[in-house]
Amino acid sequence: MTKAQFNKIMKEVHSICLDGPMNDEAAYDTADFVLGDNPGLKEFIQEHVGAYDAQGWLMCEIVNLNRYCATPHRA
Repeated sequence: MTKAQFNKIMKEVHSICLDGPMNDEAAYDTADFVLGDNPGLKEFIQEHVGAYDAQGWLMCEIVNLNRYCATPHRA
């Protein structure tokens, strides 16, 4: 997996978060689906992000993005 492929997947994950609120369990399930749907992503996260638990890391990213998207921001 390349950095560009990783970035594309993370943009897709971000767009999922824009769909609406997601609890931790749904984020964990979504992370599982994203990892299963993208061969090499787990290894990329482990090697380049440094997160041994790729699913847990991705779940946290989803939760954090979801919270950020749900927070009103001033322009």
